[in-house]
Amino acid sequence: MEQTIYGTITKVDTLDRIFHMHYKDKIIKVYMQRGMFTKLGKYIQPNNKIVLKIEGIKRNKYGKQFITKHVLKIINPRLRNKQVLYSQELIEHETRTFINQLDKKMFLDLEMSMHPYKVDKHFVQEIIQVGYIIVDEHDQVIERYQAYIKPTKHKTLTKRTLKFLDLTQEQVDQGVPFKQFYAQFKDTINRYKPAIIVWGKNDHLALRDAYKVNKLKTLARRTRFVNLLQIHKNVFMFKNDLGLLNAYKMYGYNPDKEQRHDAYEDALMTRRIFSGFKAYLNHQKVVDLKAFPNLK
Repeated sequence: MEQTIYGTITKVDTLDRIFHMHYKDKIIKVYMQRGMFTKLGKYIQPNNKIVLKIEGIKRNKYGKQFITKHVLKIINPRLRNKQVLYSQELIEHETRTFINQLDKKMFLDLEMSMHPYKVDKHFVQEIIQVGYIIVDEHDQVIERYQAYIKPTKHKTLTKRTLKFLDLTQEQVDQGVPFKQFYAQFKDTINRYKPAIIVWGKNDHLALRDAYKVNKLKTLARRTRFVNLLQIHKNVFMFKNDLGLLNAYKMYGYNPDKEQRHDAYEDALMTRRIFSGFKAYLNHQKVVDLKAFPNLK
């Protein structure tokens, strides 16, 4: 049962993420998932007006509750001109402004070693391949980089790693030590100061962990990561994660083969997805989401 409802918030239970709202001459209870409430909780306040999509009803000790699927708009009617606190139009406008203002950009992808099939409590995942492309504000390529990285702790790759990734033990053995990549990466960051565009949060976390494993000073203060996956979820109101390959197809690109999980190729895909997304935000491209019904 999916429908759009609207009304005035009358009461908020922040602990259980339930708010009461006046809808069609009665008070109803609405439940909101944790991630959504964390994001929008500051706007879920008594007397604010809200428009939302609900996807069903649940019953528990709190009684009957409507389940929020998407919040479409929140308005504070007491402020001048009924200030819009949150809306999809506002999210898209702010995202367009942010994306258009980005100067130099690094499209980065990392591949990691994978746990063995048998549980090993001492195993640590490490970066074993890096690929990135840096472009200027005119989208002209100013630097490319791809390399295999020798693991520091577990030098022999697991069977799971070799099965999943498009690389060999020999290629990684002939790669560069992480400390050598670190020096090169640090110099590049200092030289260009790019926004680092990644798909998902794993690459950011992988670098954070790699600094610790290799006992190197973090570059966190020098780097600015942009999670393109999360931005897509915000703009398109995706409930589930969108895979890199599906995002690539979403903008009209037709890969010749299935995703190889190669760091440089995935960085190239991320760059093309960014270009398609930017064109969409600037009303230069139409995106048909009907092929991806499981994301909503």
